[in-house]
Amino acid sequence: MMAVVDVEASELEPLLLPNHPSFTTDDPLGLIDAEEYPTPVYPILESQLFHRFEPTSQVIPPEFISSEFTSVISDLSYSLHNRPDPNLNILRRCINSRPDAAACIRSIIHSASNLPSLFPNCSLEPLNPGGKRTYTKAHLLSILSHQALLTLPCPKWNDWGGVNLTSWYSDADGNSEPKTTYTNITLDHFNKSIAPSHSQGFTFHLCHSKTPPSFTTKAKLIPLKILELLNEEDFPVTTLLTDNTHTTYIISSHRLIGHGPSATQEERILASIPELLPVSTFTPPLKENTALAVTASLENGFTPTAIFTGHGRTARKDQKYDREDYQGENTENRIRANTFLFLNATELDTTEIAETEDGTRVLPDFLPGVLEKDMLKSYTGFHGVFDSQTRKEGKNQRIIATPWGSGAFGGDIRVKLLILWAAASFAAAELEEGQETGLVFLVKQFVIDTKEVRWKEMLKKIQDSEVGADDVWRALLEVGENGASNSNVFEAIVDSLGLERPHGI
Repeated sequence: MMAVVDVEASELEPLLLPNHPSFTTDDPLGLIDAEEYPTPVYPILESQLFHRFEPTSQVIPPEFISSEFTSVISDLSYSLHNRPDPNLNILRRCINSRPDAAACIRSIIHSASNLPSLFPNCSLEPLNPGGKRTYTKAHLLSILSHQALLTLPCPKWNDWGGVNLTSWYSDADGNSEPKTTYTNITLDHFNKSIAPSHSQGFTFHLCHSKTPPSFTTKAKLIPLKILELLNEEDFPVTTLLTDNTHTTYIISSHRLIGHGPSATQEERILASIPELLPVSTFTPPLKENTALAVTASLENGFTPTAIFTGHGRTARKDQKYDREDYQGENTENRIRANTFLFLNATELDTTEIAETEDGTRVLPDFLPGVLEKDMLKSYTGFHGVFDSQTRKEGKNQRIIATPWGSGAFGGDIRVKLLILWAAASFAAAELEEGQETGLVFLVKQFVIDTKEVRWKEMLKKIQDSEVGADDVWRALLEVGENGASNSNVFEAIVDSLGLERPHGI
């Protein structure tokens, strides 16, 4: 594992692609005859993949293509990364169960063979803070094909398992359900992308705040809608797009954005939107003043390949959803988003909090500096999206958020909600007059009920008052300084704002 180095992206080394002459191997299996060693890896890919599996090749009988494919991936893993015998059981089962396996394999290899023409510089420079980059669907599919073939090296800043789909293919941990689903979704994506678009663009913007704002300027709170769900859903149908609205989905991410073997929100959405999977190859670790926004250039935005319900071990692909159902006359009913905003969730689940004299524990969200860090990163993301997209388009803005930074990361859902609400309001205050902004907060029913009674009434009390985002932020800081316990966050905020509590509290 490589340690993460805390330097600017401009100081990080680029990721060498397989067509880079400096990406070499000693070829321990003798896959090609070379005059000198180490030898560039690309001739090995040409020999073992591109020529061997091309449609006119007679080397491999059709009935053996699936087994040969996984065998070659195993050989390449050893030759390129010195990792012999990777566990490919899930990939093998997924390939063997497909009636279209040969066509799918050839689609992956064809996309991989396009790498030199699409990336003549032979490398991927990491995004610089504030920088933007646009790739076509063909570019992203070519990168994804090499992630699927396990042929990309690991960026030196990545200590989270690398950028290839290695973790999806192994059944060694017994957690095969989500990984099998993820792998099948990706294979489906390749089989339906025989002629990927060279015109549709996807812009990757590493939003950056050079100078932290004070958050003391008067700013009106934007409208807030709480959407309670029976089960966790990544794309509820009640969040469909409306005309003249730019919709941004917030993804609660690790500092190293990327896929993984479990079923967190970040991993489910990356699997559902295959165009997002290559982000790990050129996005450096997120900092306190950076966030990543990925925007589809076409009017209809992203359409999920699949959707999930549930979280973690309960997450399952929704078998009722079929992307093809949203074509033609049903286009207006499709599930889609314009932008995905990756916000790094502060990891608070491992923080030890001592009990106070009355036996309660202060929320880790209120530890010194945590509120300020979370506020800055969320404002950075919203400001970046609004400044680069909404202001230019003149559209209204709708933000759809899950309990960012809660759950696996140990944050408190109420604190995160208030931070997102205030940060989005500060960013929205800078939009042109007439551009409206709203926040839709998705929460599983009863999640907040277990923490605090009458929370809906207290939020409504805040919404109906004349307090602004600056007042909410001041109240949050004050409540944090007073060390609010796990039972009374909204109650303490209402008191700090000088509002009358709802009757019965």
